Amino acid sequence: MHEPTPSNNLSPQDAVALLAERVAPVEPQTLRLTATSDAAGRVLATPVTLDRASPACDVSAMDGFAVRMAELAAGPMPIAGECRIGEAPPELSPGVALRIYTGSPVPLGADAVVPLEQVDERDDSIRLNATAKPHPGGNIRRRGENAKAGDVVLNAGRVLTPAAMTALAAIGPAEITTHRPLRVAIITTGDELETAWGAESPTEPHTEPHTEPGAAGLAPWRLRDSNGPTLQALLGAPPWIDRVDRTHSADDLDGLTRVIADRLATADAVVLTGGVSKGAYDFVPEAVARVGGERLFHRINARPGRPTFAAVVGGRPILGLPGNPVAVLTAGVRLLGAALRRRAGLAAFEAPAVRVARNAWRGKTVALTWWRPATLDDGGRATLVDLRGSGDTCSAAMSDGFVECPPGSDAGGVYPFYPWAI
Repeated sequence: MHEPTPSNNLSPQDAVALLAERVAPVEPQTLRLTATSDAAGRVLATPVTLDRASPACDVSAMDGFAVRMAELAAGPMPIAGECRIGEAPPELSPGVALRIYTGSPVPLGADAVVPLEQVDERDDSIRLNATAKPHPGGNIRRRGENAKAGDVVLNAGRVLTPAAMTALAAIGPAEITTHRPLRVAIITTGDELETAWGAESPTEPHTEPHTEPGAAGLAPWRLRDSNGPTLQALLGAPPWIDRVDRTHSADDLDGLTRVIADRLATADAVVLTGGVSKGAYDFVPEAVARVGGERLFHRINARPGRPTFAAVVGGRPILGLPGNPVAVLTAGVRLLGAALRRRAGLAAFEAPAVRVARNAWRGKTVALTWWRPATLDDGGRATLVDLRGSGDTCSAAMSDGFVECPPGSDAGGVYPFYPWAI
């Protein structure tokens, strides 16, 4: 095991940069494109280039008539035929016009397309009307004006969104190279938790039975697990994550070590909740060290989530998030999201953020970056929710995301806002 001195008390920006530097993307794979290919949502590992110019020939930008402009300006002109989209165009003979449609190839000899609205059509002939302002070259989209053959259209690290799929389908490659979708393992810890909603059984039995959320008879000193479902919801949305497994470990060093080692055998990334602070039963850092983890940092200058822990094993990230639910949400978006985006091969590894206006507030400030849950109105203004601490799931449920407030800030202004998404 290689265990250098970790970086501690990093700013969120420095923590994200360190994760991006040390986490390795999963391996690329060739994907043949067929009618049943599952390409949408994949992350490109190599660029996609044009096989031909776009458009591949001069095409009409309007429904109208292909003409020689000087001839039409001289007087009425007979309509001699049409140019059909998807077919080779006829040659434009002198002194005549050809009907043409949007996207149809422009015939050889034409120097303009005159829209339908700018001509009067009668007895199979046309003449310019009073609204016409034609000019040579008008309404013709020239060959290669979008891009030329060989130009890169989709860069490596780009997610194949619906817009990207439009370009990919137009280019029509037989195969592409993408990173495979991720497999992520969630491990919740804590003897106090009642696990539910699909989590595997804990490694060590508790003295009290596990119950489903809402079950009667739950002792008031026990807690229902919210962190596992939270992370499962957060990680279930991106199309570049294929599988999310969730399990629970009791507060036992040997048992936790076995669970982490087992998950690392198949997962591309592991995220744990709880067990990362300085308590007697906080075993995550030691358990990760036992499985060969190289610690990157332990503690960040942010609230909530200050005890966040990060390590890598063979380029795979292991993130240990504090057990408080709001810390799991905020550090999950800001740090875990960055690690997973990097692991998936995305070029943009930062979690998506927007800039929003936030009013000044009266109250205490902290000398840390403060991740503050907020609602966002239609005008792009954020209002902080009345959060009663990082365990307040009820107030957090009313928020749309969180504002990243700089250390010591209580002033209004424009700040980054992160929605609950990675």
